[in-house]
Amino acid sequence: MPKTKLNRFSLKRNNVKTFLFFLIFTSILWLFIQFSKNYTQEVEVDIEYTNIPNDRILHEDSDQTLKLTLNGNGFRLINHTWSKPRLELDITSAVETESSNDYYFYVDKANQSLKNKLNFKGRILSVQKDTLKVKLDINLEKKIPIRISKKLLYAPGYGSDKGVVLSPDSITISGPKRIIDTISYVVTENLELEGLNTDYNTTLSIKTDSLPSRIGVVPKEIEANILVSKFTEGSQEIPITLMNIPEDKEVKIFPKEVKVVYRVGLDKYNEISLRDFRVIADYNKVSADSPFLILELVDMPTSIHDVRLQDKQVQFVILN
Repeated sequence: MPKTKLNRFSLKRNNVKTFLFFLIFTSILWLFIQFSKNYTQEVEVDIEYTNIPNDRILHEDSDQTLKLTLNGNGFRLINHTWSKPRLELDITSAVETESSNDYYFYVDKANQSLKNKLNFKGRILSVQKDTLKVKLDINLEKKIPIRISKKLLYAPGYGSDKGVVLSPDSITISGPKRIIDTISYVVTENLELEGLNTDYNTTLSIKTDSLPSRIGVVPKEIEANILVSKFTEGSQEIPITLMNIPEDKEVKIFPKEVKVVYRVGLDKYNEISLRDFRVIADYNKVSADSPFLILELVDMPTSIHDVRLQDKQVQFVILN
């Protein structure tokens, strides 16, 4: 390349650098001038109450934000406009009313402590309200049971003796007493399984979307375990026990036994006997002019499943 062309190229590069330097310099100078000017800006402040007693919790009707009109140069306002300011108020410094749950804070725009808490060096021209209301609720903890939302389909010939076992089987909720008193249980996320033929364990989350936002839940996850074993069908012939027969009546039933059919794990099959069952026929529940007594299965082992009576009722006659 000829020497004259190299000189021209170098000169153009120097001109670009010089232009960029002055562009950046003048931009910084312009920004400095703009930020040095005074501005008036309305900002919303988040209020954080500190030193609330452990047995109390903030009521949702309490004032939790405050709008202020600030005046100052751009450097002083920038931190309060780019991010939401926070105002900390010590509950022990509040004015307490006759009700031990209601408190007030008086806000004075001319008070230096307000600017100090906001870390603001300019002027506070106005405040949205000069009194902040604080209401405290009783903070309550309660242990409640967990209900599992499930749909389980075992493979043919398989089942579970205990079903889904949750660990832990209860959780602790905390929050305002008036809300906690209305909650009696929580529900897990859905557990849906098909063709289950081996042991299964997983972690389930507690569904908190139906709970009020101010309610704390501990823990938020639980373990779910299913012990799966081979199942078979079993049956027993159980004697029927008559109940509430009047003393002046003699009642006979036909038949005197009823078959109970159930599913049970192979490892528990030989442990089941007719003594584990009790079937009753209550004379007090007989319908008028009906020749039948309704059968009720009132006792059975906890290890059996899909239990059914082969007959739902039994015929009876009154002999005298």
